[in-house]
Amino acid sequence: MRTRRLLVVMAASVSVVTTMAACSSGGSSSAGGGTTVSADALKAGPATGWPDAGMKVDPASLKCGLTSSQPTRGITDTSITVGGLGYLTSPTGSTIAGTEQGAKARLERANAEGGVNGRKINYIGTLDTGDDAARTAAQAKVLAQQKKVFAVVPLLTRDASYLDTFCNDKVPFFGWGTTAGYCNNTLGFGITGCLVGGGSGYTSSTYGLLIQAMFGGSAKGKSAALVGVDNDSARTGLQELASQVRAVGIRTVYTKNPFPATGVTDTTAVVNDLMTADKGHAPDVILHLLDFNSVVKLTSALNSAGYQGKQLNPVGYDPRLAGFKDLQKSYTVVQWEPGSDTSVPAVKQLADDFHKYAPDTSISLPAMSGYWAADMFITALKKVGRDLTVDKFLKVLNTNYSYSVPGALPETRWPINHNISAPCGSVVQLNGKVFDIIAKLFCGGLLKK
Repeated sequence: MRTRRLLVVMAASVSVVTTMAACSSGGSSSAGGGTTVSADALKAGPATGWPDAGMKVDPASLKCGLTSSQPTRGITDTSITVGGLGYLTSPTGSTIAGTEQGAKARLERANAEGGVNGRKINYIGTLDTGDDAARTAAQAKVLAQQKKVFAVVPLLTRDASYLDTFCNDKVPFFGWGTTAGYCNNTLGFGITGCLVGGGSGYTSSTYGLLIQAMFGGSAKGKSAALVGVDNDSARTGLQELASQVRAVGIRTVYTKNPFPATGVTDTTAVVNDLMTADKGHAPDVILHLLDFNSVVKLTSALNSAGYQGKQLNPVGYDPRLAGFKDLQKSYTVVQWEPGSDTSVPAVKQLADDFHKYAPDTSISLPAMSGYWAADMFITALKKVGRDLTVDKFLKVLNTNYSYSVPGALPETRWPINHNISAPCGSVVQLNGKVFDIIAKLFCGGLLKK
């Protein structure tokens, strides 16, 4: 029962697994094989000011535009109406539980402090998509056309069927950019950028630097295996991440997608392949680009087979996993500073807000994504000022606008991050009942293909 409940960890992350570094649909290229590599981009640097390799995005080239037929929609002299959209229920049992509570906690603190520019946030709650594309589209229409929200906060779905409505009605939305709906348009603002964009002509050094951090800062000559799900987007993502790993001098000895999208019951064949992938030996590190259940199965099977290397996944961080036997010693990549690091003032504030406004909510990845989405929205409102309209809001956010939370959330730049993700992350390791922070939040840089 406990393992099933922990599927919430996978819910928001599984969409990110193979695309976390903003994959380009154009395939992969290694350092020295067509990728323009900046020395600064191959270093773990601060969470702001990351090298962008000269990437430019013209807002006029993006879909949806900047002009609304209802520029004062959802705005009164005293309030701003917003609502959320996400899969609070799902046929598989996998949900983004906690996202709504995270956003609500941040919005309630803003209201307790007097609102934003003299207006309180009227949060009408998050509508449930049921993890169904048709219902997602229908609920988007409810928010835009019946509730007439100014913006959608938070938005976290596994399909982008909301986009046609939001594009037509010019409804900005904020959340974790795990669907293509966050990419290549003027409306979607992901807290770490667009994660599933394609064709930008750029990649990043993120995953290479994350693995490097696991080895104490130097992993040149080490070998890595990348294991993914068997579908087209996952295969593209796997090759893209392999290029990022090679960019810092790590050899990739296995890049395969042997896991069906429905999961696997017997990992024996995959384990046998991995244990001999490096010229008859096991690789130094294995990167799992899989859903939560598959990560647990493969990690446990490798441990049973005597694997002594490092295992990295993007779905294993959640306070409820503390003490979870099957993921002991495994590493997890997080796109922001983990919620356990309350030495960072902004993370301490987040923890305090959860304690006060959402005391029964675990500070999981989905919950944190909702909180930061709301914070991003509030910060944007402050930037625009009291003279608020949809048009002014979109113009300001699409004209050299940047957002970050010191020590907690990496810088995003707009409009660049409509087409790519921030090249940043942190690494934790589960040791007993504690997630040790192996690498605090850092950023690499973009690489031009």
